[in-house]
Amino acid sequence: MARLLFLLSYDLRSIQKDLMTMIAIFAPILMALFFRFITPVLNKMFFEGTSFTSTDQNLVIGLLLLLATPVMLGIMSGFILLDEKDEGVAMSIAVTPFQLKGYLLYRLTLPILVSLILAYPVLLIGGFTEILTLRLLPFLLLILLEIPIIALFMASMAENKVEGLAAAKVVSILLAIPIAIFFVEHPAIMLTGILPPYWPIKGYLLLLDGWNLSAFLILFIGILYHLLLLYSLLKRYERMMR
Repeated sequence: MARLLFLLSYDLRSIQKDLMTMIAIFAPILMALFFRFITPVLNKMFFEGTSFTSTDQNLVIGLLLLLATPVMLGIMSGFILLDEKDEGVAMSIAVTPFQLKGYLLYRLTLPILVSLILAYPVLLIGGFTEILTLRLLPFLLLILLEIPIIALFMASMAENKVEGLAAAKVVSILLAIPIAIFFVEHPAIMLTGILPPYWPIKGYLLLLDGWNLSAFLILFIGILYHLLLLYSLLKRYERMMR
């Protein structure tokens, strides 16, 4: 417990000095403010009189905001892992009783909790709280797994922060998933299933008409796929640290 409190106090001090971390935390809130005021304008300019209703627009943007928070925090966590790898912090902790697994558990759990806390305020500020229903809960929890997957992807694939920046740009395409799934009806859209957010977003969209077998199947496959990715990336990171 003492080690956890020490790491937490260290992180709190670091956040105040790290502009990138501050941006990662507040970017979803700023996005929510932007969409709150720009959505009615977009609806009037481009979608008035079309089959794309304001309800559809709110759904797509709400899912985008819901995904933005874990993506931003996942990228932030990836940079922290890269920083602490370069500075030897991770290896120093690995040889203590806390061990590498304890360090990773802390590093990957904290942003998940922060993302969970931010989910409702972000949607509330944006005016998209209608998507927060009990039906969303299992898919929201699945979306939160994007954080450790993104962080471990960056930390295990990049050798330094420069390569990490390139990896972060690749990760940013995940934000296009809600838009792509909603607008593209061609079966080829299933190819985006290689990207983890496809499964919770697709599952939630299938749930709009109530619980059904397809939604359960998507949720089940999504859970297995996320756990498989998480396990593979974790093993890769551990091998690299050794």
